[in-house]
Order: sequence, then structure tokens, then C-alpha cells
Amino acid sequence: MRPALLCLCLSAVALAADPAPSTTAVKKKKSDVKVPSFTLPNMGEVPKADGLRKPKADEAAQTGSSTARPAEATYTVTKVQFAKQFVHGPGGQQPVQSFTSVALRGSPLTMEKFSSLVKVKCPQKANAPIELAVLDPRGDTSMSASGELVFKGATTDEVEYLVDWDPTPARAGGKFQLIVRVAGQPMGSWPLVVEEKP
Repeated sequence: MRPALLCLCLSAVALAADPAPSTTAVKKKKSDVKVPSFTLPNMGEVPKADGLRKPKADEAAQTGSSTARPAEATYTVTKVQFAKQFVHGPGGQQPVQSFTSVALRGSPLTMEKFSSLVKVKCPQKANAPIELAVLDPRGDTSMSASGELVFKGATTDEVEYLVDWDPTPARAGGKFQLIVRVAGQPMGSWPLVVEEKP
């Protein structure tokens, strides 16, 4: 074979082995978007807990102070009394006019205004939420009230909670119940008679 023909054949083989890039291939372009560079400031050392103080609630629990939590305290209802009205006296709340039943009058039937006094004992003198509910003979809630038993400043381990009930409509008279809960715990129920009167 002639040298010129051999060069031509080798050139053809080389082209077949390494074809030219296709014209349809996507060409990569350099991005024109510039990413800003940033650095975080020096955060310093992590603070140590040497100079920190515990919350006051934890300190009080450790020192056995009178701010015990309601869950750790025990509560007892020592007295429940109903009256048309109470006034504050030297020995606590005193009834102005006690009664045996609440009058139910008018159209629609409405219970007269009256008051309930609940006395609660707690040897730990721990403040706690108190809830009262008056249930009708069917067990439905007729009236409800809630508040806080506050022992701070009390000279004994007993405090009083007074509720003045507003006139409230009722279906009929009968044996109602006053339900008392202290710190979420049921303390019991006390009878309340409601009578229809002219």
C-alpha cells in the first residue's frame, strides 16, 4: 500500500473512533450570578452556670416555705353555709339571715339572690384554685363560680371563700347540690333546697 493511501486510511479510522462533537450538544455557560460572601461574627465563649440562681419556686420548695404546691398540700372543707347575705365580723364571715331553702319565684321561675360560704383547711397554707357548682335535681349545672384560696396573711390554716349568687332561672324547685373542688380535687357535695314560693 502506498504511504499516501495509508495515511488517508488511518485518518478515516481515527475519525470513526473519535467523532466530532454533535452540533446538538448543550454547551455549558459560565454563570453570571455572584454569590455574596459572608462570615459569622465571633460568638465568644458559652456562658457558665456559676453565677446563675435557681427560680424562687424551687428555692421555696427546698426551704420548706409556706408556698407549697397545691399537689403536695392537703385540703379539707370544714364548713359550708348558705344565707341570704354574709357580713365580715371579728370571727370571719357571719350570716345576716340564715335560711333553710332558696326561694324560687316569678315567671320565668328564678332563684332569689343568696350566698354560699365555704371554709377550707390546709396545714401547708398553700394557695389553690377553688371551684363551686350548683347542680339541679337532674344533675345539670345551674350556677358555677371559681376563684383562689389565699392563705397569705392568714393567722390560721383555715380560710373562707364566699360566693354571692345572682338571681338565676331554674326549671323547678327540688333538691339541688353544691359541689366543691379545690386544686382540681373533689371535696364533696352539700344539699341545697330550692322551693317554689308565691
